[in-house]
Amino acid sequence: MLFNSFSYLLFLPLVLGLYWCLPVRFRKAFLLAASYFFYMSWKPAYGLLILGLTVINYAFGLLIARCRETKATLEPAAKNADGTALQITPPSKKARAILIAGLTFNLGALCYFKYTNFVFESIFAGLGLFASMTHSALPFNWQQPVLHILLPLGISFFTFEFIHYIVDVYRGSKPVKNFVDFALFASFFPSQIAGPIKRFQDFMQQMDTCPPFKGEQFRAGTYLILQGLFKKVVLGDNLAPIVATGFTNTAGLSMIDAWITIIGFSYQLYFDFSGYTDIGRGSALLLGYKVPENFNLPFLAANLSDFWRRWHISLSSWLRDYLFIPLGGSRGSGTKTKRNLLITMLLGGLWHGAAWHFVVWGALHGAGLTLLRDWQALVARLPLVSAWQKHRAWHIAGVIWTNFFVYLAFAVFRAANLTQAGQVVSRFFGLACANMGPSWNAQWSHAWTASGSGLVSTALDQSPLTVALPAYFLFFLCRNRLDRITQTNPSQQSLLRSWLAFWDSNLAARIVIYATVFVGIIGFAPSQFSPFIYFQF
Repeated sequence: MLFNSFSYLLFLPLVLGLYWCLPVRFRKAFLLAASYFFYMSWKPAYGLLILGLTVINYAFGLLIARCRETKATLEPAAKNADGTALQITPPSKKARAILIAGLTFNLGALCYFKYTNFVFESIFAGLGLFASMTHSALPFNWQQPVLHILLPLGISFFTFEFIHYIVDVYRGSKPVKNFVDFALFASFFPSQIAGPIKRFQDFMQQMDTCPPFKGEQFRAGTYLILQGLFKKVVLGDNLAPIVATGFTNTAGLSMIDAWITIIGFSYQLYFDFSGYTDIGRGSALLLGYKVPENFNLPFLAANLSDFWRRWHISLSSWLRDYLFIPLGGSRGSGTKTKRNLLITMLLGGLWHGAAWHFVVWGALHGAGLTLLRDWQALVARLPLVSAWQKHRAWHIAGVIWTNFFVYLAFAVFRAANLTQAGQVVSRFFGLACANMGPSWNAQWSHAWTASGSGLVSTALDQSPLTVALPAYFLFFLCRNRLDRITQTNPSQQSLLRSWLAFWDSNLAARIVIYATVFVGIIGFAPSQFSPFIYFQF
């Protein structure tokens, strides 16, 4: 069931009512059953898959921890110079072998379900290219096999959670010994399909304390769910047909239509994915749990590194901790650091999807991050230029350039293939209508000004986004202003506290406002709901 579906609208209140009515000792088991029901509502076989992965990784964690404990008892405990603090026992060779087996199993499962067909397609496409370039026929039947492998929803996300678990146990974290707790960590339905990627230490700590019901969390959760629904249904779903119009008519795109298409997809993806995260975080808060935030105003990033600290935070931090740093991070030479960045972003792009345009998207971000390091090193060596970094204009220029790069990279991300990506990007720069002749300027001008009759701009003019987007940004500015008042302006805090006190105590006012927002979401919703984009990953 989709978070933006009526079935979820029935599922969530029912789960909440039963969860909070049950005695504390039964709540985790009930939540586990509800999470499996949620996942199996897509396809019953999914339940067997996640159960099998859970059982095997639970066993891997216990085996690795047991090997560490055995070595700790067999070896004399080393002490620090003061003779008090014990040194952490390094993992044994057996623990390392079990870790390698666990990583192989998890990555093997991910590769089988997600990348088998991609590998075959790439091999046979390469054979075809070789045959055409050499004008030769291959001496065997090289028809590509058709493998009907169903990609399980969310496998990329919970596979990364399993890898994080066994790696951290290998590094010294305590394993989860209660199977119900571990199974709930793996299947928790608010973050099950598209993250955020949880860290088991934080989640287990919450389960150990048996989260109590808190009115403040319940209000915050409701707010997040409504905000997520607005982002997804009103903004993301209404952008979807506009973007689709552009990408399915690349041959006739004018320059401004290409701009609308590319920038529109960037925000469609943001509203879609951050909306999902908001609904998931809100649902978790209603149950007393907190899952990590995944977005922090990414389009206000001043450079590409800052963008990845704000965009899909749980994935970027996972790639840093479990790929970039183990590769060597930035500890070696500049060349090695760049190599590590490129490898990390290439694999991060491939993680998003089994297609070459995802690999190219990752490569673009890897190249952008390496060039950023060179640029920052150059600026540091030029005092006159370095002095400008404190100026506001420098920051604004950085935001504009970062957005420009991110938009173009997202065009590659969205395209069905590299050919389509090239067509959209070329029209973004007006190259489709511009020839290197005396009329180049006139053609470029026509590519821009004649776009009012374009399919994409017409679809945007007729969309409810002309009202919804300004309303959302006005709300965002007001909310940001309130946050600043609470932090920096004591003279206005008393009035704000009075308003918040009224809001906290007046249930009827909250119900009216929430109902009004919900009706508005339904009113602005398109005729057909779209699945969340990150479900395919």
